[in-house]
Amino acid sequence: MSETKVNRPLKVLISAMNGIGHLNACLGIGSLLVKRGHDVYFAHYLPSKSSIEKNGIKFISLADHQHPDYKVFNELPAAPHVFEDKIANSMKYSPLEMVSDETIARGENLGWIMLLELSKGENYSMLNIIDQLKPDICLADYLWVMPWMVKVNLPVVPVMSSSPNDLYYGPPLSSGYSMYDSPKLWDEYRTLASKGQLEFDEKRKKLFEFFKVDYVSRTFAKQLGVYIYPGPLDYHELQLVDKNWVRLDSAVRIPETSDFHVPEKIANLPGRLIYISMGTLASMVPKMLNIILEPLANIPHRFIVSKGSNGDSVNLHDNMWGDKFVDQVAILPKVDLFITHGGSNSLIEGLVAGKPLIVIPQFGDQHNNAQRIVDLKLGSKVNLWEFSGDKLVNQIDYVLNNEEINQNVLKVSNQLKNSDSSDKVCSLIENLAKSQNSSTSNC
Repeated sequence: MSETKVNRPLKVLISAMNGIGHLNACLGIGSLLVKRGHDVYFAHYLPSKSSIEKNGIKFISLADHQHPDYKVFNELPAAPHVFEDKIANSMKYSPLEMVSDETIARGENLGWIMLLELSKGENYSMLNIIDQLKPDICLADYLWVMPWMVKVNLPVVPVMSSSPNDLYYGPPLSSGYSMYDSPKLWDEYRTLASKGQLEFDEKRKKLFEFFKVDYVSRTFAKQLGVYIYPGPLDYHELQLVDKNWVRLDSAVRIPETSDFHVPEKIANLPGRLIYISMGTLASMVPKMLNIILEPLANIPHRFIVSKGSNGDSVNLHDNMWGDKFVDQVAILPKVDLFITHGGSNSLIEGLVAGKPLIVIPQFGDQHNNAQRIVDLKLGSKVNLWEFSGDKLVNQIDYVLNNEEINQNVLKVSNQLKNSDSSDKVCSLIENLAKSQNSSTSNC
C-alpha cells in the first residue's frame, strides 16, 4: 500500500463501542492511518490499552474524561443473564420466530436498551476528549450513531464493522435471509422487527434530546461513512441506499504475536487442524460451547478452541487445546478450517487467511453472514435452533473435502490481499479532514 504524504500529520481520534469485534476493526483502520504518517488516538476502555498501543496508536482513557454524574464502564456492562437469555433463544427459535413473538422480541432488545441507557457517560467523555485534543477528524464504530457524533463541529466518519444489510434494501439485518429469497419474506421480517424496536428507537430519541442535538437515523453519515466488508461478499446485486458510504474490504489488525506454534498436546495427533471461536459475548455462556465441542471429541481431527472469559467452565477433550484468550490472527494461517459465530470481523480474518468456514450464528449480523457464506460457496452453516452433533460433524467433512469451496476461498483471499480499497478509503478520510481544515482557516 502506498503511503500518501500530506502537509502535516493529521490528528485522528477513533472510538468504538465496547466489543472486541468493533475494537479490532478500528485497530485495523488505525494501523493503516499510522502507516500513512498520521497521529492516531483511540479513546476506549482501560482493558483495551495494551492492544491499542501494540498497534502504534495512542490510548486515551474514557474514564479519565468522564462527567462526574455519568460514569463509563471498563467492562461489558450488561448482566451475564442477558446473554444467557439471548443464547437460549438462539438455540430454540429461528430469527423469524423471535421477531414474531412480542415477548421474545422485547427481551432480545433489552440488552441494547441497557447499553443505550449507559451510553450517556461515553458521550460526555467523547465530548470532553474532543474539546481537549482538538482532532482533525474522528472515526467511530458503534451499532448506531451517537449524539456526540452529531454535536461536535468537525468531521465524524461512522464505521460499520457489522454486515452492511442496513445500507441496502435487501435481506434485513439479523434475518438470515438469502438474496435468493422472496422480497415478500424480507418485508415480513422487516415489519415485525420494526415493531420490536419501537422502544429502543424511543429511548434513542430521548438520548439525543438529552444532549440537545437533532435526531438522526442509525446509519446517518453526513459526509462519509465506511463499512468494512469483503468486496467479494458485498451485495453487488443491490444499490446502496446512502451514497455517502464506501466499502473497506478488510481491516485486519496486527497479530498479538509474530508466530503461533501448535501446542504440544495436539501437535503430533493425526487429522486436520480446526480452529473454533464463538465470539466474545457467547464466551460468557460456556454451555453453548460445550454443546458444540462434545460431538467433536471422537472424530479424527485436532481442535484449537478460544474458550473466552469463562473458559474454566469449558470442557476440552483429548483432541483439543484451548485458552481463554488466543491470538486469532496468528492462529488462522496454521489451520485447515475455521468454525465461527460469523461476526464480520472474524469472517474477514478467516477469509483473508484463506480458510473455509462453518458458521454457527447466534444473533445480529451473524445470521446474514452465515447465509452469505453459503450462497457464495465459501463454507456452510449450522443453525443453533436445529443444531445436532451429527450435523456439525457432517459439515466438517463436507467443507474440508469440497474442492469448490476451498478454491473459492483461496480466490477470495487473493482478492482481499490485493485490494486497493484501503488506499482509497484512507485518501477519502484524509481529503475530508484537509478540506474541513481548509474551510475553517478561510473563515
